[in-house]
Amino acid sequence: MSKKLAAALARDNQREDAGMHADDRVTCHTHQSWAEDCAEQHRRPIAGQLLAEALELDRIRHRQSS
Repeated sequence: MSKKLAAALARDNQREDAGMHADDRVTCHTHQSWAEDCAEQHRRPIAGQLLAEALELDRIRHRQSS
């Protein structure tokens, strides 16, 4: 982790403790990275994605039981 990222994480943590909304962070507390680098990891699932995952799991289970 770079010194710049570490300082930004600390700054965001302090600002969030002081009342800043978590969506205003420029860093990702969870992944300890820049927020823009992990934005795709934080997208909320949509119904189609959940359905596709459930169908895929069903397909795998069926194949394993056959």
